[in-house]
Amino acid sequence: MGIDQSFWGMLEQTDRTALEAAATRVLFQPGSVICHQGDNSRNVLLVSRGRVKVSRLTHNGEETVLAVRGPGEIIGELSAIDGRRRSATLTAVDPVSGIVIRYTTLKRLCGKHPGIAWAMLQVVVSRQRATGDQQDLRTGPALCRVGAVLLYVAHRGPDDLIATVPLSQRELAGIAGISRETIARALKTLRERGIISTSRTSIKILREDELRKLCGI
Repeated sequence: MGIDQSFWGMLEQTDRTALEAAATRVLFQPGSVICHQGDNSRNVLLVSRGRVKVSRLTHNGEETVLAVRGPGEIIGELSAIDGRRRSATLTAVDPVSGIVIRYTTLKRLCGKHPGIAWAMLQVVVSRQRATGDQQDLRTGPALCRVGAVLLYVAHRGPDDLIATVPLSQRELAGIAGISRETIARALKTLRERGIISTSRTSIKILREDELRKLCGI
């Protein structure tokens, strides 16, 4: 198993206990919208199980996928900190369970538990860096773009292998900045090389090292 670098994984047990004691447990069914872009909500969601798609509507009404968050990750931290409206829509990909923490409660806990505040800071910084990395996904040969996108949105399973990518070809194409026809050809090439497997509803990375080598990551 690799080192857990999620928000939850960075916390000490005392910090986890404090968060759980102050939170409300929630459950969302696949496809349900957890919150909409533009909502005036400042609560944060800490995912315990399942995956959440983070997306944003562009000015012309097209959906752009920004990220997929999995177990241990915190969502909504920016609105909790600066009080601005939600910048993205959150949608449950799988059955999602987790805890919701009010921003006032989170602020109080950060004051009493420096470990929570430090983990929050690490999350904000790493996601800021990831924003720049995501721009790099739209450059280079199509096959490299597709491979990099798959690595970017994938999550690890309990056996430490990269697990199913929970996005459609249209959504993957949007992140990579290529057409659906181009991404279909790239996925076929990766499948024929035995690097990935695909089904009607999922893509799974089988040979992570080879995919990273192909993309230069």
